[in-house]
This record gives sequence, structure tokens and C-alpha cells, in this order.
Amino acid sequence: MKNLSAKEQKQLREKAKKELVRLENIDTDTIQLLDKFKNKFNYCETIYKMVLKEHQRSKGKDPQDENLKLNMNQVPSALKFAGYTFDKDLLTEIFGSTRPNSSKGKTIKKLRDKVTHGINRNAIEEITNRQIELFGYMDTFLDIIRTFDDIAA
Repeated sequence: MKNLSAKEQKQLREKAKKELVRLENIDTDTIQLLDKFKNKFNYCETIYKMVLKEHQRSKGKDPQDENLKLNMNQVPSALKFAGYTFDKDLLTEIFGSTRPNSSKGKTIKKLRDKVTHGINRNAIEEITNRQIELFGYMDTFLDIIRTFDDIAA
């Protein structure tokens, strides 16, 4: 590991200070939008992982909550295991790492990652611009979970 010179250390501290100012200057409405976005995704992820856990148990595994991962190779089959029927495109929009048409933007999971593991400017802008679409996908998923047996009956 290379040690930084005193000048490089000062430059790094200035960069950190500048980033702190940027973060502290994000307006309240944007912070509320990001919180709402992340919370809604957490609902989707929590429900999915609960189903995934049972799916894994049915295979003789004993998964621990902290080891459950979002993997689009498992999402459709785990939900099908519970008897749900979901459009794969909807699941990809929410849980996928990439979208078939990336010109439309990032998946909800990727946007969540970008505003959770650092507050990425481009992700904030995309969430702001696509909020109706993004929340629509998550609401659709949660509505299917909420009403599936009512509709299927």
C-alpha cells in the first residue's frame, strides 16, 4: 500500500468534505423520495426472501436469512414454488441486475444499490424521473402478493 503525501492527504480530505456538502445539500423532498423508494423495495425483497427461504428448505437446505440473495435465476422458480404466477418482465424490472433494454434505464434493484451503497447522482435523477414507473412495478408486485388468492379463487 502506498502512503499518501501530506498534499495528497489534504486533497483527499477536501474531496471528502466536498462530498459531505453535496450530500447535506440534497433537498428534503429528494431524501423522502429515496427513503420511500428504498422502503418499498425492502418490502418486495423481504417478501421474496421469505418465499425463497421456504423454497430452499424444500430442497433440503437450511438457509440463514443473511445468506439469502436476490438472483434472477431463482426468483421466478421460487415464486412459482409458492403458487404465484408473475410476468417475468415485471420480476426482472424489480429484482434483475440488468434489463433487456438498458436504454430504458436501470432495474429497481440496481437503483436501490446505487442509492444505498453511496448516493449516486445519476441514480437519484433516474428515480426522480421514473418514479411513477418504478413505484408502479413494486406496487404491482405487492398487490399480486396481497390479492393473489382473492383473485385466483
